[in-house]
Amino acid sequence: MHSFMRPPRIELFDWLLSYASVARYNLAYSNAQGLTLEEYQRYTGFSVPLDFDLGINASVGAQELKGTLCSIYDCPADAIVTTTGASEANFLVFSSLLGPGDDFLIEQPGYQPMWLTPEMLGARRINWPRDFQKRFRVDVELLQELFTQNIKLIVLTNLHNPSGVLMGRTSLERIATIAEEHGTYVMIDEIFLDGADIPQDSAFGLPNVIVTSSTTKIYGIGGLHTGWIIAPKTVAAQCQKLKTHSTGAASYFSEVMTAHLLQEARRDLIKRFHKRSQKNLDYLNAWIGRHSEWFEWVRPDGGLLCFPKYSMDISSVEFSLHLLHSQKLLVCPGSFFNQEGFIRLSCGCHEIMFREALDHLEKGLECL
Repeated sequence: MHSFMRPPRIELFDWLLSYASVARYNLAYSNAQGLTLEEYQRYTGFSVPLDFDLGINASVGAQELKGTLCSIYDCPADAIVTTTGASEANFLVFSSLLGPGDDFLIEQPGYQPMWLTPEMLGARRINWPRDFQKRFRVDVELLQELFTQNIKLIVLTNLHNPSGVLMGRTSLERIATIAEEHGTYVMIDEIFLDGADIPQDSAFGLPNVIVTSSTTKIYGIGGLHTGWIIAPKTVAAQCQKLKTHSTGAASYFSEVMTAHLLQEARRDLIKRFHKRSQKNLDYLNAWIGRHSEWFEWVRPDGGLLCFPKYSMDISSVEFSLHLLHSQKLLVCPGSFFNQEGFIRLSCGCHEIMFREALDHLEKGLECL
């Protein structure tokens, strides 16, 4: 008799699907405002030719995209697996490296699919706390203490989801060294890394490090849904093999469009992102300063997300539902990131909308 994987409910996704359509102010989505096709063409100089063959498929990825990623990551083409967004990228890595009887170590608070998917595959979770009192920094000494002989993968995000904190190069190097000593891999989702205030190179190239990413967050082309894995060749080969069981091939059209954006406009679009996010983060910093009786936070190191701690004695789901019902304001409860007493806010929307949303957050708090 076959045993089937039973997909666990991802509360974060259910929350967004259930309530995004009824919210007037959305601080829950984790992506920047999208590019229009006109803006895309202005930034890239690329228009899709009328004779573009929409029947083309590329199971191993469009050469235009793989060549661009080789330049960005300084890696060979066979270290790259192109995917339909970072979600498929993460799923392929988990499926390649984890199964029943394996342990994986994951930062907490963290992004829910990063532990629910490995648990669905039969692996056992070991939590690695990132403490608010320590500004959500990774504790490398604690990593040494937590290690078991069955740990096959360390799972991290950089920038950290949900806090937006940047993991420095020194910490990354120490984690990679420890992983190598134990014969395990480190998977780092770098989907928000290009939004960091201080530019930082990818962690790929450090021992035993696997990187996943996409252009769905910082660049405003989430609808193209192009992602990738950059991994040691043996891991990349296994992920490519498993891809035949997921999408088979990502969208060739999307990969070509993404390649032109990364080739021609990557720096310009990062500047576009920072121009908006910095204004919103500065405004939020001043707002929290005026409302320290309600909130305290670790200011993020750029990116889209922050994770303020609130002072009210109420669950994060109750708090978030109150804001939705009373103010039509959508935020993400901290419990979905395994951290009660917090909410996750996104700073990716238009500046005027962001300020109006914070006005309604204030009103919601006053009538709580």
